[in-house]
Amino acid sequence: MATRKISDLTLLGAGQVSSSDTLLLLDNSDPTDQNKRSAVGSIFTAVPSGTYTSPGVRFEGKTATGVFSETQGQVGLAMGNARLNLEKVGTTLNIQAKDDADQNLDFKISAQGTGKITLGSVLAINDLNFVIPNSIDDTKVAKFSVANLTSGLTNIYSFPSNEGLDNTTDQLVTLKAAQTIENKTIVSPVFSGSLSMESFVSSGNATLGDAASDSLTVNAAATFAASTTFSNTLIISQGATITGDITLNDHLDMVDDKSIKLGTDDDFVISYTNATDLATITTSASQLLLFAPGITLQDGGGNKYFKANTTDTGIYHGGDGSARITTTNTGISIGGAIDAVTSITGSGDITIATDKFTLDSTTGNTVFGGNITGGGDLTCGTGTTFQLGSSSSAKLGVGREPLVYNLEVEGSIYSTGSTIIAGNGSAGKFILQKGAAAISLNFTNNSGTDEAVIDASGQFGLGKSPSTKFDVSGNANIDGDIVVTTTNPSNNTGGKISARELVLTDPSTGATTTLNAISGGGGLSRGKVYFLAN
Repeated sequence: MATRKISDLTLLGAGQVSSSDTLLLLDNSDPTDQNKRSAVGSIFTAVPSGTYTSPGVRFEGKTATGVFSETQGQVGLAMGNARLNLEKVGTTLNIQAKDDADQNLDFKISAQGTGKITLGSVLAINDLNFVIPNSIDDTKVAKFSVANLTSGLTNIYSFPSNEGLDNTTDQLVTLKAAQTIENKTIVSPVFSGSLSMESFVSSGNATLGDAASDSLTVNAAATFAASTTFSNTLIISQGATITGDITLNDHLDMVDDKSIKLGTDDDFVISYTNATDLATITTSASQLLLFAPGITLQDGGGNKYFKANTTDTGIYHGGDGSARITTTNTGISIGGAIDAVTSITGSGDITIATDKFTLDSTTGNTVFGGNITGGGDLTCGTGTTFQLGSSSSAKLGVGREPLVYNLEVEGSIYSTGSTIIAGNGSAGKFILQKGAAAISLNFTNNSGTDEAVIDASGQFGLGKSPSTKFDVSGNANIDGDIVVTTTNPSNNTGGKISARELVLTDPSTGATTTLNAISGGGGLSRGKVYFLAN
């Protein structure tokens, strides 16, 4: 047979290859006879087992997607950082969906469109693993328990037919939930307590009770469709609703401690309390209007407290008949001293209780002789200097009460300045302390991306999260010497530099010598130390 190039051989397509066809192989274990052949079917009995991160059979261009078998009786599909495991354990075939953390990975089986998932055998799910979440709010979950069933007994629950009903959506009847039961026939019911009915329908005449001493109690609202005559006193214990006008041929006489209520929500109430001998008018309306040319509020002895008409209004005190405050065309007149003031707005000086509160109308300065308590914002329009406290023991809290430190803030601190200055010569150091040991210290850019990190273990990383005490992502320059100390000289441990390549530069000439560990590499240092590859 003439010698032919491999490129000249006939190329078989995927459908033209059989398991008995052979492939040329190079047997590295036999240096005397390396050229051999193997059947295509034998090749696939020697596929590497692999792992889910490095499958034995991979798809082109996808390093972590393929098929793997880590143990006998197990096969898996690798899909990036997740995998689907199929493994026989005893008499059970387990199918597991896992991710790289082996936790909290959902496994969803869906049929296409309106297709169904059909099982050919019994589906057994224990009551701990069988839950039904709501399709919109997965915090709404239904769960079943079979703990109360008899051992060895299979309970069968049949669903009733909803044929003929307009709405086939129904509910399960439970013991404790408040539910409305419809279209049920109850045979020989026994009620251990009171029977409450929402409605009662009786055709024809009905007689309740067989003696005059019997009584009928109706706690719910009752409707009398025809004219009704009560031959004796009518006692209504739970109130009455009357949709028409009430005509009284005598007084409306009410006992003590009862009220006249007007409005759907009792918006206007007139009441009298006997124990305190107190009559009250209460309203939740936005206004109480009295229509009259003049209004006077006085006691039974004729002592006025308030009087108003179209010309003036006056407020009176006690029975001396003197008005304390009266209105004028321009304001008010005060007929006595101002004993206490809550708020005053004026254009002149205000002085209240010398050395307690002074407001100077000329300078605007305000002097307080005690504490200041406010419920709003503190705003300074033109001033630039604020001092809180007069000693190093003064404390300021923002959003919280300061207990230990001079400044305590509940929340984040934001500053537009470029400098933070802290510490002094007597302190000897500047401390930047974390509030909790288990958190990291992160230096981020303006978008929140980490540029430097000191993790919870005290490891420092530049441009990355650290995995060692000092970890740098990218190039680094050291303007000085590097000293590596042996951690254990007796056992010759530590003090090691690991690198793929060293470049030595002559500072006087700029000439460089490269020392590397690449196959075929090596180099010679100026000190005649040889670094040999492999």
